[in-house]
Amino acid sequence: MTDLKNEDGYILVVVIGVLTILSLMAITFATLSRIETKATRNYTDSIKCDMVARAGLEHALYVLRLDKFGTDTTAYNNDNGDENYDWSGETWMPNGTDFSGNDYDNDGNGTPDSKWIYFPATTSALDIRLPGKLRARYAALITDDREARVNINVTGNKANGGVHTSNEGGSTFENDLSLVIEQAPGLNSADGDNIASDIIDTRLGTDLNPGTSTTNEDSGIVPDPQTDGIDNDGDWDSATHDSNNNGIPDSGETNVDEADNSESIDEPNEFNPIYPFGDDRPFGFLTEAEIMGTSTYTSRLETIFNNKGVSQSDQNSLNNWLTTYSADTIVTIPYQLDGGTSTTKLNINALVNNEGAYTNAGTYDSNKKAQMIMDVLVAGGLTGSSGSSNYVERHQLAVNIKDFIDSDGTVTAYNDGADTYYGVERTPYINEVESEVDSTATDIGGNPTGMGKFIELFNPYDTAIAFLGNWQIEFGATIVPLSGTIGSQTYYVIADDQNAYTRDGSVDPKGFSYEGGIDAEQYDSNVNSLTTNGEVLTLRDNNNNIVQVTNYGNADNPKSSQLNDPRPTPLTNAKGQSNIDSSNPWRWEKKNITAGSENDNFDPSPSGGDDGWNNTTWPSSFLVANRRFSNKGYLGFIHTGRQWYSFKVDDNITYPDTLQYFTITDPSMDNIDNDGDGSTDSSDTGTQNADIDGQEYRILGLINVNTASAEVLQSLPNVDSAIATAIEGDAQKPFSSIGNLLEDVAEITGSGTKWSKEQTFRSMSNLITTRSNVFMVYVTAQVTDEAETSIFAEKRLIAIVDRSTDPIRVRYFRWITE
Repeated sequence: MTDLKNEDGYILVVVIGVLTILSLMAITFATLSRIETKATRNYTDSIKCDMVARAGLEHALYVLRLDKFGTDTTAYNNDNGDENYDWSGETWMPNGTDFSGNDYDNDGNGTPDSKWIYFPATTSALDIRLPGKLRARYAALITDDREARVNINVTGNKANGGVHTSNEGGSTFENDLSLVIEQAPGLNSADGDNIASDIIDTRLGTDLNPGTSTTNEDSGIVPDPQTDGIDNDGDWDSATHDSNNNGIPDSGETNVDEADNSESIDEPNEFNPIYPFGDDRPFGFLTEAEIMGTSTYTSRLETIFNNKGVSQSDQNSLNNWLTTYSADTIVTIPYQLDGGTSTTKLNINALVNNEGAYTNAGTYDSNKKAQMIMDVLVAGGLTGSSGSSNYVERHQLAVNIKDFIDSDGTVTAYNDGADTYYGVERTPYINEVESEVDSTATDIGGNPTGMGKFIELFNPYDTAIAFLGNWQIEFGATIVPLSGTIGSQTYYVIADDQNAYTRDGSVDPKGFSYEGGIDAEQYDSNVNSLTTNGEVLTLRDNNNNIVQVTNYGNADNPKSSQLNDPRPTPLTNAKGQSNIDSSNPWRWEKKNITAGSENDNFDPSPSGGDDGWNNTTWPSSFLVANRRFSNKGYLGFIHTGRQWYSFKVDDNITYPDTLQYFTITDPSMDNIDNDGDGSTDSSDTGTQNADIDGQEYRILGLINVNTASAEVLQSLPNVDSAIATAIEGDAQKPFSSIGNLLEDVAEITGSGTKWSKEQTFRSMSNLITTRSNVFMVYVTAQVTDEAETSIFAEKRLIAIVDRSTDPIRVRYFRWITE
């Protein structure tokens, strides 16, 4: 029989062992439970933080849209903070609040830049709380910097032979990339040229040309650079190609259109960074990520820098000045345009050949074109009812703009129901009239003739004009046909009788000699029908179109009457004084008889209308291009209807917003599928299948003068360091219009004539904006305890947001912390 007493200790050991195992199991279970609970909590906190970060991004998107559209669906109409400018000093919210503060350094530069926005916002019982009395918060930072940079996808390099640049600011290809690169501390001008050339060659593919070198991908483009009369490739030279000496490339001169250097196929227009042609390889958002410092990927741009030996320090500098994506929209406040509503700017170049259609396609007559221009002038601030100076000025500007760009040679005549406004073409003008009989005049034999009347024409332009066909002067029932040719900037006299003027060079007893005794250019006895009371004279061209209708005088001014400025000047009298009379647009003044000699009435600098001309430089003021605008600054060439006074784009701008409503290029009218959605121009409604970017209203690469640094601004043509520094530091910021730039920055204007002073502005006017549409958004989100002493989860993200489309698009998104 077994003795159980000896086994009591064994049972105790077993029990203790079992209890120990059970305890260990319990402890393990409890530990695992705590770990799983904590992991679950961490996971849920992370999800919460993820959602909070995304909420912060959505908040930023809402704010950016509000800044552009306000509280309605109309952009830039200033209804609730959606003004026409963006700059670093603005608050994003209409009530003056924004994301800025000193709570958190979102961009990592060592300086706090953002404030926390809390969920719940307070600790009251009414707040929506997270479980466990947790709080959520995010800090957002919007940096307005993509349009403050040079877009390497659409810039050119004039230092590299001027390829694909226009020297007239026609497109962003004229922004000089090399001038930006060379400003890195360790680089020089040679480095700038070499690196810029490599960047451009890389994006153009193996053939080093836009598109496919053997194919014309932009055939039918409006306008076609090969036939637009503009020096698109920058090979026109004023020293050797300016046959008319007016300082700008003109149609017909050497090296103006693209065929001049065998560029019969490839054009800058064929490089489309969004929807590339052929073998083109634009830099994408992987490069942008590297520029932003959010990627370890070695981009093609970084490879170029490394191969050129650019130090990391210099690469960091360049990354502050360059981008692969920036865009502005051709959008303005809606305004009535010839009976319809337009949200795009008026493409002034489209009026040349009735291209595209704003309203009533196919019915573009001269009146409609003038009306459309007047609508834009009103939108730009040139308002005023009938009888006011602004009313007259916008009518005169409209007909003058129309004639400046068209090539039909026909003077535009627009009647508003009361008065007729005449445009300005390359035509002669009736400049002087002598209507009084000279009773002392004799013929060669000394016999009294009783003659002496004449009509003098003047051609102020740089080309001779032949009187072919039906050129004639009419007054009353009298018609005086014209023949012969009037030379450039010379006079042409039609006299009543040859015997009255060819007297062996002797001086007439009244104190004048007719061209020193030289014959008049033409004689017609009908001239003797002129009366001393003054009467209406009409000059008609070869096609019987009216060139000029004017009353040369009246009973109080019967003798020789002479024009000062031969262009229509309904806003000033012969003395240059204000005298609104649109019914009689030519102003006459009684003068001594000076037929055939220099017009001694010319006063290019009358009081209140000084454009800087003098008796030597005045011929240059008579400019009618008869071609498309190379840039918006060409508006400065347009005569306003005041003597010797053109549209002001320099120091005293009366209506600076006008420039905001004109464009010379319009992606919705260029016959190119700019966004690759299969629809072109007006057929791209923004709502069709496969459309993700809306209508074709974007122009890439414009530089915001409110946000760009001096280094970036120097990439613009004719902008040196002094001008760039002045723009960057101007106390008048923000500029609400590019016109304000010239109004406020004295350094931008040069010296000499008006044309010379405006040269810098003209060349940059089509390359700049006052707005931004592509932004960097940084968001940091945290989940904390109620006292904010413990952070349970944190997420950081960075995004590139593009509001040039509607709805706003996030072009790039990345979590910085997971």
